[in-house]
Amino acid sequence: MIKTRKMRRKIPVLRINVEPGASYSQLTEMPEIRKVVIEETIYAIKDGINKNKTSISLFEVAYTNCYIELKKDKWKSALESTLEHYIAEEDYDKCAEIKGLIDKL
Repeated sequence: MIKTRKMRRKIPVLRINVEPGASYSQLTEMPEIRKVVIEETIYAIKDGINKNKTSISLFEVAYTNCYIELKKDKWKSALESTLEHYIAEEDYDKCAEIKGLIDKL
């Protein structure tokens, strides 16, 4: 019998260098930030579903021991937002993956 060991998800550190006076809306519009947040949201929710969690940590904020967390009641709307992104990108394989996660909730 082979024993398998599940790996713990390593929570990524979110560290962003911004210009002085940058607004929140400017940060959320940056494609590289949006991409990381969208991808990590899917990965973290998938981990949360598989481990039957009630909350997930998306990121640690710049080595502060403070985490951006998402409660389970927000997972569906977060996945629906990521689904809209991938529909616009016409990445239908990713859309199918996200739809499958939504169905599991």
